[in-house]
Amino acid sequence: MSSLLRSSLILFMLFAATPEFSQDITFEGEVNLVEVYATVFDDHGQAVAGLTKDQFAILDNGKARAIRVFEPTYGVLSCALLLDTTGSMRFAMPAVINAARDFITDLRPGDSVAVYAFTDHLEQLQEMTTDRDAPATALTQLRADGRTALFDSIAQLALDLEKRPGKKAIVVLTDGGDNASVLNREAAVASARKAGVPIFAVAEGEALHDNAAANLLRDLADATGGSMYKAKHSKEIEVVFQAVGRYLQNGYLLAFQAPAEAKTTPWHDLRVVVKDTSEPLKVRARTGYLIE
Repeated sequence: MSSLLRSSLILFMLFAATPEFSQDITFEGEVNLVEVYATVFDDHGQAVAGLTKDQFAILDNGKARAIRVFEPTYGVLSCALLLDTTGSMRFAMPAVINAARDFITDLRPGDSVAVYAFTDHLEQLQEMTTDRDAPATALTQLRADGRTALFDSIAQLALDLEKRPGKKAIVVLTDGGDNASVLNREAAVASARKAGVPIFAVAEGEALHDNAAANLLRDLADATGGSMYKAKHSKEIEVVFQAVGRYLQNGYLLAFQAPAEAKTTPWHDLRVVVKDTSEPLKVRARTGYLIE
């Protein structure tokens, strides 16, 4: 079921040396969890680390839900790099490869990364791995050619990555609008929103001047709890990727059990708040989930 983790088997969640958990936690029986990835900021826009589970509250259609799973900022992350390799990216490709390679190198030990490219279809160049050499080698396979199926690629990858347990994110870089997808803009946003995987979108080149493309990337980021960035020149891609990396390292994963009555209302609005702090904090998180 989309945006949910279902299993009648045993679900293992590992919390590595966290204050709340000193050993592996096992959930048995029917599991029906909604995952919410959240990043917290202070009034100066700085990410806030070190918060505990008790400081968070999740409101599902206005009702508080008990947090069943909590992973702090230093929990491991699964990150999918989705790179536009269409013909218009030809001149920016060297900068993209260098920035992506540095991004992979800067991930923390234990974090996993996969590399995908898209033209008129989605292509996996490297599956999820904690190795750093294999993804870097996969980047050398990037070639700029073809049309742009951005909508289809994002929707497919979000649904695939949704199945992976733990903290996860998609980092997508593109320089333009879509001219080859089966899905339209609204369907792509709906699919990504349903999956709930946070999307960090980097707009480069023509995407900065194409309102439709820019609005799509912003909508994807806002709906999933990610963020949108702009690289006004290919030389800025490396700096932007560094900013994305810092953002990703300050995310929390929360999960709660979907209520039994949730099926009667397919779409549920979500709000994550932080309490018991000395100053007001802002939270970026997915805005809802869908039950089919």
